[in-house]
Amino acid sequence: MNIQNIADLLVSLFVVIVPVIGGYVTKHVLANKKAVSFLQIAEPLAKTGVVLAEKAGVTDYLTSEAKKSKAVAYVLAELKKLGFTTADETIIASVVEK
Repeated sequence: MNIQNIADLLVSLFVVIVPVIGGYVTKHVLANKKAVSFLQIAEPLAKTGVVLAEKAGVTDYLTSEAKKSKAVAYVLAELKKLGFTTADETIIASVVEK
């Protein structure tokens, strides 16, 4: 076997494996509708929480970490009102940071 044959074999395997892995991942993500809806709801709430925290930071002279904590607390409270009782705070903090 020469280098060209090995390269062709690797490309062929890659072309077959990537769609299979993509389909598998897509199937499991779409099957978990709660996670998808959680992320769709959390992003706008995070934007609102950041705006509210920034406004509070101006009036209350908060540090950036205190603003982030305030935004995370807002998002967690709003998610709880919407029925998401078990929300991971690290995921919320990542969405707020984004």
